[in-house]
Amino acid sequence: MKIIAALPYMVVSRSIDWNKQHFIEREEKLILAEDRITSHINEFFLEEIWDISFRASSSEYGFFYLHTNQGLFSYRVKAEPSEFMNKYQEIKKRVKKYK
Repeated sequence: MKIIAALPYMVVSRSIDWNKQHFIEREEKLILAEDRITSHINEFFLEEIWDISFRASSSEYGFFYLHTNQGLFSYRVKAEPSEFMNKYQEIKKRVKKYK
């Protein structure tokens, strides 16, 4: 699998220890390959992805959305994902052209 682009996103998990709630934030990556996008949990082939979008937030995070045939998946991102989105659009056009 050839990696075209990567987009870091944040995953927040919650734990309770001795009656105290702790939030643990870790970084994962969305990986754009020639035929799919993968996260730490999911894998979507390009045919399954209808659209991608980004919404900036007033905080330091924004939300990157994958619109798929399995539903809407959101990812909390710190970086603006324009390069990732442009690469995705290039690949999607190329794939459509050959079908």
